[in-house]
Amino acid sequence: DLYSTAIKVAKEDKKSTQQFLSGIVLNILGSVLYLSGNKALDSKETTQIIERAKVIMIENIHKEIDIREIASNLGTSYSWFRKEFKEYTGFAPSQYFQELKLKRAKELITETNLSIKEISFQLNFSSYEYFLSFFKKRVGQTPLEYRNMGK
Repeated sequence: DLYSTAIKVAKEDKKSTQQFLSGIVLNILGSVLYLSGNKALDSKETTQIIERAKVIMIENIHKEIDIREIASNLGTSYSWFRKEFKEYTGFAPSQYFQELKLKRAKELITETNLSIKEISFQLNFSSYEYFLSFFKKRVGQTPLEYRNMGK
């Protein structure tokens, strides 16, 4: 479908055709990369285990979690779980959990009036200072700068 669209747009040769075609090519390449990268993950059982783990992480974003315990509760070994999770998501389980926390922190910073300190405690960071450091390192701005930028 994208290929047909690209041919049609190329024949019309209207303004911004090159930019539009570039976008289509990137979309096609992204689809190929996605499909080839995930071909090994076609095991329905593996997919279900990883997706259940992701749900557990989302549901417990306000707590400290133990990745080994999640693996055990899902009936897998930690080493298998860690390897498959990373292959499936591109992140080690603990990194994925940190990314979830960062995403939620950004949402709370921009969508609520909670103080930065309240957000850090709500997401169960070990300390307010660690949260500030973590956020600045990952986002390139302090949480307050990020909030002010969003206004």
